[in-house]
Amino acid sequence: MKPANAKARALLGKLERLADPANGGTPDEIAAARRKVQRLRNRFDFLEPDPDELEQLDIFAGIQSQRPARRSVHVHTFEPTDFDIANAVKWAIEQATGILCTFRGDALSAPVTVATAKRLTKVAKHITRSFKALLEQFGKLAGVSASDRRLFVRGLYDGMMDDPRGVGERLPGDGFPRGQRKKSTKKLAARSPQPPGLAVNPYSIALALGRQIRFASPLEAIAAELERVTQPALGPGSSGSAEA
Repeated sequence: MKPANAKARALLGKLERLADPANGGTPDEIAAARRKVQRLRNRFDFLEPDPDELEQLDIFAGIQSQRPARRSVHVHTFEPTDFDIANAVKWAIEQATGILCTFRGDALSAPVTVATAKRLTKVAKHITRSFKALLEQFGKLAGVSASDRRLFVRGLYDGMMDDPRGVGERLPGDGFPRGQRKKSTKKLAARSPQPPGLAVNPYSIALALGRQIRFASPLEAIAAELERVTQPALGPGSSGSAEA
């Protein structure tokens, strides 16, 4: 399938609104819209951004490393419980822009101009909001554990940075590696038995969603995609919900 272009995405949004019973359509209209949605999804890959729009949509576009300022400027303050998201934001900024950031308590700062700091703040808020919303939705699935959360966050990060782990690389444990990732001869953790209720590895689920965060896809669209891909992942008898 080829990546969905802007026209296909607009059509998908229109059809999904028609397929929603809350919008007042008749049963026949809703059923017809749902069939058209499925046909459209079979034709286009909505997980991949339109290649012609990537440069314009990249949340890091135009933010480059610069001569460090004398003083660090505040970028974003995180909730104490969001330490894993905070680390993802820090490392994403550093990897994508070359700007080194530091934590002072729960606050992230960088030695940049005020104007650049404002742009980094927008990036930090976008990533934080997206990660938190998707984590909340993912956490409603039956069988999700604390280790699943770590894998899900890492999948979002690696997808966002276009740095997926290949066959032969071990999936992460508790933390993010610093510096160059080391190769491992261990099998992919995705091949190990999954917890009852969740039949697909959280890392695999999150990988494509992270790329959508990088290229500023609407959060509602990413959440809808998460719901779509996790429904088949629920084991028999599971009562989990993926509602946002």
